[in-house]
Amino acid sequence: MAGKNDTRTNPTAETGPVRLPVIKGDGWFDSGRRQFILCVEYPLSAEEMVAALYGVVEPADIATDEQLCGSIAVALSNEGLAALTARAIKIRHDEQHGAVASPAFLTECRERVIALLQARG
Repeated sequence: MAGKNDTRTNPTAETGPVRLPVIKGDGWFDSGRRQFILCVEYPLSAEEMVAALYGVVEPADIATDEQLCGSIAVALSNEGLAALTARAIKIRHDEQHGAVASPAFLTECRERVIALLQARG
């Protein structure tokens, strides 16, 4: 994970927009069998992206980059940035107090998000 002061890992710091890959098809939203394409660009930190996943999805739900991005987009759309920021803070607090229910899955979520961000440059 990036350094402690890196804005990509700090959910309370200002971040630049993150552009998630395009999500296509009707697997994410009811598109009425019409062509559907969603592209998300939003100022999310890595920890906010992790918060969109941890405790919300199962490992099989984020097997591909499209599933990972789609899960983040759906959580952002349904819950809003304030909720993801609050959840990121709670996850950090729980982690500091040894109260994380699934440390292995939290690590997997972080690794997948960081790999995605690094691949996107």
